[in-house]
Amino acid sequence: MLNLSFYQNVSGVHVGALRMGEQRLLDTTHPATIAAAIFAMDEYNLEVSTSRGSHLMQFPAEDADLFPLTTICVDAAMIQFMTGLVIFSRTNFSAPPGFDKQAEIHFRTAVHHLPEALVKNPPKGPAPKSFMKELRERNKYIYYPCV
Repeated sequence: MLNLSFYQNVSGVHVGALRMGEQRLLDTTHPATIAAAIFAMDEYNLEVSTSRGSHLMQFPAEDADLFPLTTICVDAAMIQFMTGLVIFSRTNFSAPPGFDKQAEIHFRTAVHHLPEALVKNPPKGPAPKSFMKELRERNKYIYYPCV
């Protein structure tokens, strides 16, 4: 089972820490990268844990998941993260809507950092030529694995 817990970086920003059992997978400040990682692993359940409690949610999230998620949030910034997680959980990262210009980079970033054996839905086709530059930019928001 996947678990998402939180800690704060030195600036007080919430970092989502994604784990599978005891295995640490990905720590990031952006909920779209977490959602992309879960999509890439083809997982459908996520336990979200904070200091205020936990909630087992479906992935993609149901509308009914938003209220229980917000009740376990510690502040408005975490509510914003959870809201983003619910929204991004509904993204088909293999075929994102045309208006979403960032979905592919979140998806490729997540896959780049996940253990290869866990990726069941890899990106289709080769990475764009700009991927390494975009990855360096996204890596500013990745806390694990360290880059």
